[in-house]
Amino acid sequence: MVDDPERRRVEELLDKVTHGQVSEAEREELALYSERDPDLEQVIAERGREGALGQGWLERVTADHEIQRVEAAPRARIERGVGLAFFAAGVGVSLVAPVTGTVALLVGLGILLLSFLRIRLQTARRDPYKDIQR
Repeated sequence: MVDDPERRRVEELLDKVTHGQVSEAEREELALYSERDPDLEQVIAERGREGALGQGWLERVTADHEIQRVEAAPRARIERGVGLAFFAAGVGVSLVAPVTGTVALLVGLGILLLSFLRIRLQTARRDPYKDIQR
């Protein structure tokens, strides 16, 4: 098998197209190669679609990690812990003092709800699935 530098260069350019790193000059170089090989135009288009799909996937994974980071932040864990503590205390105290227990229960539910809403509002802009119709 002969090592063809031209074919190697075309493969390098196709890899750049797939990764979205191709410059305008390299696009022109690929266009020159595709003039000589008509099948190359289809390969270039296919690689471009693969690159767009991969980039979209990477953006979604990055957004997912950001959302997970916000949901696992110390502030969110503390809010959930305090809310659950008030809720549990409210359930327990309501057996002895119904009014105080109910107030503690409602305070716990309020803290949990506010924490949930704060996290949802904070991550809504970066949610990669917000445009998906079910």
